[in-house]
Formats: sequence, structure tokens, C-alpha cells
Amino acid sequence: MTVKRRIAAQLAGVGAIALAVGGTAVAAPAGGGTWTEVSTGNVSVMSVAQPSPSKTWAGGAEVVENPENGTIRFTPALYERDRARGGTWRRTPLPGAEAWNSRVNDITTAPDGSAFFVGDQGQGDHGGVLVGRYAAGAWQLTSDTGLPEGTVEASLLSVSSSSGRDAWAVGQGYTEDTFDHVPVVQHWDGRRWTSVRIPGGGNWGLNQVEQVAPNDVWVVGMDYDTGQSVAVHWDGRRWTRTPTPVFPESSVLFDIAARTPTDIWAVGWSRDTDRQRPAGLALHWDGTSWTEVPLPAGTFSLQAITLRPRGGLAVVGGNDDAAVGLAWTPTEGWRSLDLPENDPQLRLGVSSVVSSGTHLTVGGWHYLSGDDGDSFMSGALLTR
Repeated sequence: MTVKRRIAAQLAGVGAIALAVGGTAVAAPAGGGTWTEVSTGNVSVMSVAQPSPSKTWAGGAEVVENPENGTIRFTPALYERDRARGGTWRRTPLPGAEAWNSRVNDITTAPDGSAFFVGDQGQGDHGGVLVGRYAAGAWQLTSDTGLPEGTVEASLLSVSSSSGRDAWAVGQGYTEDTFDHVPVVQHWDGRRWTSVRIPGGGNWGLNQVEQVAPNDVWVVGMDYDTGQSVAVHWDGRRWTRTPTPVFPESSVLFDIAARTPTDIWAVGWSRDTDRQRPAGLALHWDGTSWTEVPLPAGTFSLQAITLRPRGGLAVVGGNDDAAVGLAWTPTEGWRSLDLPENDPQLRLGVSSVVSSGTHLTVGGWHYLSGDDGDSFMSGALLTR
């Protein structure tokens, strides 16, 4: 199960999230100012994006409970914050959103001003996966019906675009008859979404896509047959799986970010035994091979990454005890982001991070931990 699928299960009351970084990482404080937190109420924040230096978007799911039978459904939700106009977070209208039982799993922006977000597969008339397209200052909700034949319960977990006419989205679903995993790779050519098959990827879970250029696309996730992480590259003609470090038990990659074709980072977790708590995993691609980058002692599974100025980056994760963020620079190494934990009973989970210059935005939620599991309480947006 991917992290975002696990979040959905928690929001529906199945159980609590256990994302990633155990305790406080052994790293010096990164500085950078004080965190400001804004509650999004019953909207859990799944993704954040930076369409301009001053403007930030945050997407997620409004958790709606039926008072008659207690069932949970999701309504896709989007927020916007513009520091040039006061810096207040405001809910963005999404016409037709109430008709969808879906989350906003990921958002991407392109240099031409276009943007996309992706969500989950609907029912009935919405038999495809929710896709939002942004153009001329407004969002339009559409349905990607070009899924692999027989796919059910599909989710697009990531989207990346170079323009309004060229975008990639990845995720996973299940076969209708046997409920086997189905990797989902979709391409947008400006007119329609089409399904793309990666050779050898029949039993992969795909978590993230990064488009460096139209002929330079990366996809990361997990190979369920081997239990190891997978990183595949599209050069405009063919897909190639690139070797990633192999661990005694298992590993997975959740996020990837590219600065240049020869400077790419990916994060996730690894385990040496089936009883070990997932250890944080950071990999770097230099144009030739993936190399593991040592993390501070005590770092557990990492969920999201964003690139920062001067070759730096920031990563976030968390576990049942605390949410943890780390910043890295070539000169200083790893330092703690000092994410706030103000209430030991109302814990913070984090799912996403985005950078604009020296500013950072982290998306997530608060949850209440108890003997019967953890319960979602409210969404959260942290900025500094």
C-alpha cells in the first residue's frame, strides 16, 4: 500500500498513519524563522505546489461523514495563498467537485502557466480518474477514462508536466477479477490521456513521476515481486530501469525531484529485516548511477522532497511520535527543520513540502492517537 493510499484508509477511519521519521533526527537546527500554522478544518492536505514565487497551492480531501450510516466520502479541495496579496490561505472554487469521491493527490505547474492535479477513480459517469486542468485562471475538472482495461479502484498519485500539452501521471489500481496490482502510467498530449505500458512493470506500485524535459522522464515506486525500490527512465523512445540499492528485506521510493538531468534526488524507506522500522532512504542520481546518501541517525521513512536554492533540498516525513523535517545543503549537510509539535496528544502528520526561495510550505494533518488507533482531526498548512 502506498503512503497516499494509507492516508485515505486512515481518513476513512481504518487506522492511523505511520509515515516516517522516528523521533528527532540527529541534525543541527536549520534556522530560517518561525513556523506559522493554519488549520484547514476537515480538509486533509495531501499536496502542495508553487505556481509562482509568491503563490502557493495546496490540495487534498474534504472528509465528509454521512450522519445516517457513518460512511466516509472525500470531496476534492484546493487552497491558494499569495504572499503578494496578504498571504491568507483561501479555499479555491472547484465547480463540480461535490460529484466526485476523490482526493487531490498531487499538483504540478508548468512554465507556460498551465497546471494539473490528479485524484482517484470515480463511479458511474465518473468511471475515469479525476484530473484537474488549469488554464486562463480557472480550474476545470475532467475524467481520465483511458485507464488500462479492467482497472478498478485506481488512483493517480503523481503528475508532472512541461506544458499544457505534455504531462505524465502515475499511480496504481487493481484488476477487476483477481484484484492484482495494476501499475498506471498516463500521458497527456494536449487533447487526451492515453495509457502507457512500461515493459517489465506488471507488478509495480508507482508513486511519483518527474518530467525533466519532454524526452527525460523519471518514475519511482516499488517492485512488488522483489520488494525493492524501482526507478525507471524515459528518454523519449524507450523505458529503462536503472539499478537502485538493494536491501536485505525491502525498500520503496515515494518522491523524486530533479534539478538537472545529472542532479536528481529520490526519497523513501528501506528495511534490513521484516521487524525493523522503516529507515529513511535518500538516493542521488549523477547521470550515471544511483548512490545512497547517508541520513542522520534515527531517521525513518521519508515521504516528500523539494529542491531549494544553492543546491539545497528539504525532506519531510514522520511517525506516530512526531513529524520531522530535514534540510540539506552541500556545505552544511543535514539540519533539522524543527517542525512544531505543540500538543503531544494532537499529533502532526506531514505529506508534502514545497519551496520558494527561502520560504517553505508543508502540508499535512493532525490526528488523535488512542488505544484503538489514530483518528484524523484536522488538516494543517505550515509556512515559514
